Formats: sequence, C-alpha cells, structure tokens
Amino acid sequence: MNKGMKWGAAVLAAGVLIGNAGVFGGSQVSAAASKPVVKLATQPGVALKYNGKVLSLQGKLVDGVTMIPVSILRDAAGLPLSYNPGIKTYTVGSGVTKLNLEVSDYGVSAYINGSYVGDNSNNYEGKLIDGKLYVPFKLLNDYMGFQGVYNASSKTLSLSKRQMNQVAISTELIKASDANATILIRYPQLSGLANADAQEAINKVFKDKAEAFATEAKAKAKKRDAKVEHPYEFDGTFLVTYNRQGVLSIVTDSYEYTGGAHGMTAREGFTFSLKDGKQLTLDSLLHNSADAKTKLDKLLKQKATKDGFTDGFNGLKKDADFYVKESGLTIFFQQYEIGPYAAGFPTYTFNFSDLLPKGTDPFEAAK
Repeated sequence: MNKGMKWGAAVLAAGVLIGNAGVFGGSQVSAAASKPVVKLATQPGVALKYNGKVLSLQGKLVDGVTMIPVSILRDAAGLPLSYNPGIKTYTVGSGVTKLNLEVSDYGVSAYINGSYVGDNSNNYEGKLIDGKLYVPFKLLNDYMGFQGVYNASSKTLSLSKRQMNQVAISTELIKASDANATILIRYPQLSGLANADAQEAINKVFKDKAEAFATEAKAKAKKRDAKVEHPYEFDGTFLVTYNRQGVLSIVTDSYEYTGGAHGMTAREGFTFSLKDGKQLTLDSLLHNSADAKTKLDKLLKQKATKDGFTDGFNGLKKDADFYVKESGLTIFFQQYEIGPYAAGFPTYTFNFSDLLPKGTDPFEAAK
C-alpha cells in the first residue's frame, strides 16, 4: 500500500478471528478485532436485491450511511474474496477495481488498486458490525462499478453492475531496487478501444509520466544522503474514478520518501474523451460557463471554510486540480496547499446538476 496515502495516520494491526467454517464461514464474512468492537448504533436493516433477486443478508444504516455486507460481493456478484491473516487484510475482486480492506484497532481502511480511498469525511471506511464486515454502498458506487436504486416504501436497495466503457484497463509496472532506493511505479494502459489512435494517445500520457517519475527517482537515489538511515522510496499508484459514457477519469499518486519525518505525494487528475483521446478540461466539462464556475467557486468556498481551510485558500484556481466520479466533479488540493500535512488532500465533490442548467450534459464534448 502507498504509505503516503494514509496521510500520516498511524495504523496498528489488530488480530482478526475468522468464523469456524473455513476462511469465511457460512455465507457472511466474520471478523473480530483483538480489542472489543464498539457496537455501533444502527437503524433498521435495508433489504437488498441483486439483479432483481432478493438476498438473504440485509444492509445496515449507520449514521445515515448504507452499509453493505462484504460477502454479497462474493455470493451474489461473483467476485473473488479472500483474507490474509498476516496483514489482516480482505481482498475483493481483481484488476484495477480490486478492493483491499485493512482491519486494525483504528477501523477498516479501504484501498482500491493499491490507492487509499478516503475524503474529508472518511465515508469510504468499512465497519465491523456485530462481528460482520460491511462496506459503504458509496464505495461500491463510486469505485467498483455498482449502482443501486432505493425503494423507500419497501426499504429495499436494488443493486446491479453499471454499463462501463468498452475498454480494458491493465496495470504496467516499473520496478527497481538497490541499497539506495526501492522504486515501484504502477501506471494504466488501455486495450480494446475502438479508436486505436485515441488509445495510443492516452497510453502515451500515462507511460511518459511513469517513465519521467522513474528517471527522476533514479537520479535522486544516486545522490542519496548517507545520513538518511533508510533507503529512499518511490511509489506510483493510480485509481480509476470514472469509466462510462465515453469518458475515462483516472487519478495518479506519486509518492517519494527521501528522508525526514514523512514522505510526500503529488496527485494528478486526468479526464479523457475516449472518442478522440483528448483530455477534457474543467472549462469543457462546465461548457465554458462563467456562471457555472462562479457557482463552483461559491460552493467550494463554503465547504472549505466549513472544514477550517482559510489560510492559503483563495477559492477556485484557474488551473484547479480535478477529476470526475459517479458523484460528480471533484476538486482537490495538494498536501500543504491549504492545510497541514495531516489534512492530506482536501477534496470536494459537486453534482453537475448544481452547476449546470437542467438537462445539460457535462460530457457533451466527449460524444
């Protein structure tokens, strides 16, 4: 896992006891931390369906967040599910949407494809509820390709897989290790896209970026300060945040440790039109609307101010960092940009319907 993504939080491993019937036991994943699990105040359960079939297990409402039993991803959706007791980690799925859930005394941290998944409200964390492992529906919706329709009268959430773009995404690696440094850089490459030129253009962006990071890392490693006790560390990860409607959005993190109290991570967002391989800008997503940008600036200021980010924050930047996910447009800030290191990457998501006139398609430029 990318240490830089934990935003400096100390995570202590806790022992996990597995159910009696093999690794998972029965139809549900069971887990209990070495310390007593604090029983959460939960509201009545949420009935679940998958592809129209009623499931025996129910979801839970915890502080207004719908939590889904992890085991239904195996039993209903057919995803591989395993547990590694050595690192107290559950693994669900495979490929670039593979979910790792690290269980510790501090909670259940979620990683997708090696990248820590979290935001200012930490509403992607898993929960141990009555000895069972649950994840927020929001995590499945935003990063794992699931969708849900809630029926208020029957209190039922109907789950299914989303229709994704017709493209395969794989992970390529750049690896190197010696006494001075370890380098592990993962970057995405596309295959199967109908437009071969667009595919080549997008792949080149990520390959060039990864190779440039590797070259920089090797140069720094050669000049390693002998006073630094541990080898330097360079780590690159990526997270697919949107892959529908002819649009692909990916976030990359480049972490490096070259001495000192902690390492640093640089984050970049890339949003492409699969029609022609061109990057979509914030202006294109907002239809070059001054009114939309004014609304975005106002909402961003409200949220950032509420979180206490006032020093160094001057509203929406001209070259604002962003990406797209199911929830909408996400604006983020770099480490130390508007807050302390412990604040990580202050991140805010806005629904396009709150920014654009009703019926406006933010992805029109990609179609």
